[in-house]
Amino acid sequence: MPGLAVPGAAALVVGLALAGWAATVLLSPPGQAAEPGGFSTATVVEGEVGAELSLNAAAEWQSAPVGRNEASGVVTSVDLEPGSEEQQGSHLYTVNGRAVVVARGDVPAYRPLAEGDAGDDVLQLQQLLSDTGFFAGPVDGVLGPDARAALGRWQQSLGETSSGEVGFGEVIFVPSLPARLTLDGAVTRGARLAGGEQVVLGLGVSPVFTVPVGAGQAAGITTGARVELTSPSGQRWQAVVAGRSAAPTGSTVVLSLAAAPSGAALPSAGAVPATPLPPAPGGGGAGPICGTVCAEIPLTGQTLLAARIVTVERVHGAVVPSIALQSDAQQSLALVDSAGVRHPVTVLAAARGLSVVQGVDPGLVVRVPATTTSVGEAGP
Repeated sequence: MPGLAVPGAAALVVGLALAGWAATVLLSPPGQAAEPGGFSTATVVEGEVGAELSLNAAAEWQSAPVGRNEASGVVTSVDLEPGSEEQQGSHLYTVNGRAVVVARGDVPAYRPLAEGDAGDDVLQLQQLLSDTGFFAGPVDGVLGPDARAALGRWQQSLGETSSGEVGFGEVIFVPSLPARLTLDGAVTRGARLAGGEQVVLGLGVSPVFTVPVGAGQAAGITTGARVELTSPSGQRWQAVVAGRSAAPTGSTVVLSLAAAPSGAALPSAGAVPATPLPPAPGGGGAGPICGTVCAEIPLTGQTLLAARIVTVERVHGAVVPSIALQSDAQQSLALVDSAGVRHPVTVLAAARGLSVVQGVDPGLVVRVPATTTSVGEAGP
């Protein structure tokens, strides 16, 4: 009888560039055995089966307005480094030579502040002075003599005249600090601002990572599937598929990615080691996909990254052609050896016409039926 060899070497990984779980498991109809003589043979070998997709992922910073400029005049300097993490009192830019700084607060600046003023905006100013070490008094929302003196010392530290008063527009309050901030393109050296412009933008903790795929490809990618991204510098970033949504137009499915748990790296010979991921803020779980080097992703536009998505996890064991698997009336799977003896097996993994099975040892010669019926391993 003709022999059927299992393609490839003993360790076979299927599909770095496949369009999905390729292949179909072929079984004979329930209750029917292959006719005598109507088969070829194959030898069970030790090997590895798995499947991956090679696609492009998109990384993009998302921003939202968090602060409004109220200073009027010409921008004389820009001091904010786009995307940098800013603290209480960070210097953003200057207008007519006067510094504009950022502070934490839910109430936007709406007036100049001087001794005797009171309110939530004063309380936010006092908190700024306290956090930066200039004010040791009570943060009570009343700008008294001590707060006025602290304000003067703070102004001197900025290189400004010590007036003890805050001009309208010299402080921009944003909801949360520290935070990654950038400025709208209207704030450039020499630009004229009238006041009222939404110029301070808040960025997320990290870029958003997505992978657009076709509907057929999406069917073979499970939530939680491991993904390896190649960073602009060539490092490996580990991720998992966290969710999916339909694109606004067409049949494209957009997979959203999240940082992979520790130890979930894909094996890859000769690749640059992955950047260690810090703990997420608040404890537990992984941090950003890009770890501590998210600055590799430009702040504007989309950055395309090479992505490997595991559709079938690699499994090592006894490998047979999937076409050799036969079922009985109870849908139990078995391999039939060259002498006609059935060996019950369990399929551990299947891809591209090969299966890793449990229940037989490498070296066993099994029958491969000449007439088979497809019951579907997975679509392309």
